[in-house]
Amino acid sequence: MPRQLMCWLKIAVAVFLVVLTTALAVRLVHADDGAYPGRSPVAVAAEKGFFQTFNGGAPADRSAPLRLLMAAYATDPNDSRTNLLLGLDHLWMAAEGSRTDPRVIADLMLADRFLARAQTLDPLDQRIPSWRVPVRMSLAQIEREPARQKEIVGDLLAAYEKSPNFHSFTVALLGFGNPKDAPDFQRGLAVLDKVKGCGEEEAACQDLPRWPHNREGFITFHADYELKAGHPDRAAELLHAAQAEPAG
Repeated sequence: MPRQLMCWLKIAVAVFLVVLTTALAVRLVHADDGAYPGRSPVAVAAEKGFFQTFNGGAPADRSAPLRLLMAAYATDPNDSRTNLLLGLDHLWMAAEGSRTDPRVIADLMLADRFLARAQTLDPLDQRIPSWRVPVRMSLAQIEREPARQKEIVGDLLAAYEKSPNFHSFTVALLGFGNPKDAPDFQRGLAVLDKVKGCGEEEAACQDLPRWPHNREGFITFHADYELKAGHPDRAAELLHAAQAEPAG
């Protein structure tokens, strides 16, 4: 598997899943809410098991939630949360899988399938387009269909217009590998700069119990961008701000 693809995937999980997957959409259930109207007990248990593994398990445990999540899917295949977590778990496994393991491709295909289904079942969850970007981009590369990348970027930019604070990271990530004077890199720098005014009323700008390092991770990424752009003073300012963030 190309090194660039694995780097993309590892960045995606390190940031999408650990840093920026905050409660932007309207139905993200907190770990201690205890309110799961209309969901099966199996689905509730599967979700709790996923977050227990994600927040406290070892990397080798990343496939552990699948058994119960698939049981929940068999019980109710129309549960959007179950589909979402199945997609994220397969994305996680693809990102952390061996470069020579063909199962990474299977995990990417399953991640795309479940995330797309979750998006259909819950169109109000505006986070999903960002999560699908690394999956769709990787599959387009694997399947030798680079023309699909334009469509993927177009879908992301449309999502950005609706929820700029959440999707700004993904837009920036797409441009980070370009030269600093390239239009895509400059677009990424611009969208990150706009987020600095994001207030506490924005869920995408908060630390939450399940995502305790959201702000710290985003600020660090912004600092990397500024450093590559040739703004070391701005990068240092951002890193000092990251250090000041409360410990998770």
